[in-house]
Amino acid sequence: MKSHLADIIMLLHFLWVIFMILGLPLGLMLGSPTLRWIHFAGMTVTSLIAAAGIFCPLTAWEEQLRRVADPYFSFEGSFLVRHLRPILYPNISPALLRWASVGWGVLTVASMVAWRPGKRTGGSGV
Repeated sequence: MKSHLADIIMLLHFLWVIFMILGLPLGLMLGSPTLRWIHFAGMTVTSLIAAAGIFCPLTAWEEQLRRVADPYFSFEGSFLVRHLRPILYPNISPALLRWASVGWGVLTVASMVAWRPGKRTGGSGV
């Protein structure tokens, strides 16, 4: 049961990563102040975690649940783990991932300043 909960956390983590990547362009394209503010809040947390150089709490929680279920756990096994792990934990430098997250956070802040949520320019006013 604990490994199934870990799989669910991994899926949520995957969805979080997708939202952190796509939330900025989607919010800008859709002109949704709500989406942009939610993304901004999430990206702020993500960037602070990355800048501090600590593991994401979702990663730690997932690993803890896997160890409780199996003290010798391996990431091989379930469908979610087998297919999402390489996406969530790519084999690249942790420093590169950290600075990419911080950079995306800076870009998010810049977009909030350059195109303030709720301010519309031109168009039909929809």
